[in-house]
Amino acid sequence: MRIVLAAEEREYVAKLAEYLREEEKGWEVAAYSHGSALRMELQSGGKVDALIGDREMAGQALASGGYAGKIIVLEDSDAAAGRGEEGEEAWLTIPRYQPLPALLSCIRGALGNRGAKRNEGCQVWTVFSASGGAGKTTAALNLVRQAGERGLRVLYLNLEELNATSLLFGSGEPDALSRLLYALQARPEQWEELARRLCRHQPHLRADYIDAPEHPGERLALSPEIAAELIGKLRAGNRYDVIVVDPDSGAGEWHAGLLGLSDRVVWLTLDDAQCLRKAEKLLRYWESRLDGLAFKLTFAMNKAVGGRPVNRWTLPGDLPAVALPYIPQWKATDHPGKWLASPAYSGAAEKLLDVLSGSTDGRGRREEGHGGQRSRDRGAG
Repeated sequence: MRIVLAAEEREYVAKLAEYLREEEKGWEVAAYSHGSALRMELQSGGKVDALIGDREMAGQALASGGYAGKIIVLEDSDAAAGRGEEGEEAWLTIPRYQPLPALLSCIRGALGNRGAKRNEGCQVWTVFSASGGAGKTTAALNLVRQAGERGLRVLYLNLEELNATSLLFGSGEPDALSRLLYALQARPEQWEELARRLCRHQPHLRADYIDAPEHPGERLALSPEIAAELIGKLRAGNRYDVIVVDPDSGAGEWHAGLLGLSDRVVWLTLDDAQCLRKAEKLLRYWESRLDGLAFKLTFAMNKAVGGRPVNRWTLPGDLPAVALPYIPQWKATDHPGKWLASPAYSGAAEKLLDVLSGSTDGRGRREEGHGGQRSRDRGAG
């Protein structure tokens, strides 16, 4: 894959190019800080998969007529949103000033998001972990809540073999999934009406959900093909902007199929040597089988304590893109609703949502990110 970086700040573009080359060995990265050199590159007719850079330089590329590929604009965190040049509505924007791992995650998401408009724009985000006990459901629910608070239409879909979400949602209708699957295969004309009734709204979560099965048999019988058909039908109805899937951990064909059809994957880890090692081995196994998986991944460390991880980070990126804090009070809680009531955890989940959605709203994180001090050295690339 050939990536062209284009930004007037020479120090910024050089540092970002060096980081991308280190982290993504399969990418060929060219960097330019002068418009004339960029135009020559684009008009040469060589292959360019994506142009990532300043809005002004991207506009020059569009005006030159030599490039019609993907454009990802680096926006200042306080930049006003809006449309400019003709065709600019198709550009994706990501925040310029953020930690390099988070910036890379945004770029991966934008590159892997070529089909973001398909199925009326509905995205599938899967929260996954190679190990049990990583706090996947807590992370997924908080991500759902933050997305709902931003006004997104969200469906939370729990597909664990065994789950305890009834503690939060109530007993509900435990046959919901089996009824939907039956209608999907035997009564397709009843699907829409049934889905409207069985996708119930949870006000505190600010999202819809489907009651999970009471027993594991329904989930254990769910093949990769049927799961894909179910999720495809849910996303095709134009009812949701995002479907957040919460599966169990595992390395089977079912899990690989789910990650393959997802638009974004939040890969959750702990600061634990065994958890990191399992994630590393599974990722290496799947990368050769799932085309484009690397572009979908956002690594998040859950139950994080303090600053940098104690254990050596062996997964892609210098550090996880987001650290979700350890909340000691949750160990003794008897009310799962409290999982959504921690300001510290909610703030980290909001940052995760920023990374997944490529939001230009930096929430004041410029001082801790890449390029926090603007270079005055604006030379030729």
